This record gives sequence, structure tokens and C-alpha cells, in this order.
Amino acid sequence: MKRIIALPSEGPNLSDNISPHFGHCQYWVGVAVDGNNKYEILFSEENRGHGACMEPVFNLKEKNVTDFIANGIGGRPFMGFIQLGINIYEGVNSSLEKNIELFLKGQLRPLGGPSCASHDHNGAC
Repeated sequence: MKRIIALPSEGPNLSDNISPHFGHCQYWVGVAVDGNNKYEILFSEENRGHGACMEPVFNLKEKNVTDFIANGIGGRPFMGFIQLGINIYEGVNSSLEKNIELFLKGQLRPLGGPSCASHDHNGAC
């Protein structure tokens, strides 16, 4: 089964850092992983904002995302990912590539719950 991992990013490339908060990222980056754990960028889209917390969740589900790596996420999108069957993992403050490598080695733990209580956190959780 091919996996598609999505990450909120500060830029469009795997060398860019993971964004500290799901909804305030600059880009959404999706990576396709084959059976040999080889991966490549499937999509890299600028975050143009959203009207509702669930909009990015639905957009990622339409792209067949199976796993999501995040540093910060609010309650509504967290529950949305769970309800849609997308696994959520806690990322590290590093590049997308580092997060993907840790994920593929089984070294990222599942995110147990939302990590942002509100939108009033000045860009950091």
C-alpha cells in the first residue's frame, strides 16, 4: 500500500522546516512513499488561508493522505483527521526530510491530542 504523508511547511521543499502550527503554515507538502520507503514530493501547495478549520483537512483527504505529521494543531482539525482515518504524528522542529526519515524509522510518536487550545497564540504553540 502506498502511503502519502502530509506536513505543514515553512516552504515548498523537503529541506524547509516543518511549520509550528497546522493552520498557519506557508505550504502543505505531500510525500508519496513506496513499499521500499523511497519517497518523493507528490504535491507542494501554498496555504492560501481557509474559512474553516476543517477545510485543509478535507483537502488533504481528497489527496489520499494517509498520515499527517504536525507540531501544533487545534481540536477541530485534530478530530477531523481522526474521523477521516488519517493518522497524526508529532513532528520535531527540523526539516521535512528529517521528519519523514524519523517517521519511516518508526521514531515519531502518535499525537495523542490537540496541542493548541485557541487561535490566539501569535504563531506558536
